[in-house]
Amino acid sequence: MVRCLRYLRCLGCLWCLVCLGGCSYLPAQQERVRSQSILGNIKDVVLVTMECGSTVLAGDALCAEVMMKDGAKIHFSRLGFNAFGATASNIVVDEAGGLVPRVATCDGVSSPNFNRQSVFGHHFHPTLIDVKEAVSRYREVMEEVQWWPQCPQYWEVQDNRGVNYRYCARKKGAMEDPPRPTNCS
Repeated sequence: MVRCLRYLRCLGCLWCLVCLGGCSYLPAQQERVRSQSILGNIKDVVLVTMECGSTVLAGDALCAEVMMKDGAKIHFSRLGFNAFGATASNIVVDEAGGLVPRVATCDGVSSPNFNRQSVFGHHFHPTLIDVKEAVSRYREVMEEVQWWPQCPQYWEVQDNRGVNYRYCARKKGAMEDPPRPTNCS
């Protein structure tokens, strides 16, 4: 009986080791490593700190704070497969240069997407392709956010589908957000 219990305990330890070793092969971990590698290999990037994300499944749930040689920091969210390459659709900036950009729509308030197909993509010439290019052109991203009005003041813009967006930037730690557009039902 004692021998049998020892055998089961060893099997339990072996099972734990297999599970822990297998975690490095999970899609979410591979996505995290890939994103960190892409961002870390960009010129002038000193440090990439990955946050958020799933533990098992890959997706667009990663967050990253990127620090540049000159001390500038930009925080991105919704990183993952849709944030890199020619077909990228997410260039979501949560913080740039100590300012937190905010966008209000009828659906709620969130961070802006600077992808070339989004309403704010036309603010960059040439437009941004993906997060890798946004990091390479970080000074332009920071300058764009610095020109936004300080919350609770806001500017309003309309996309080609007729959806209204109100946007502003606030200091980190402040709580003001732009109000939702007036045509919301």
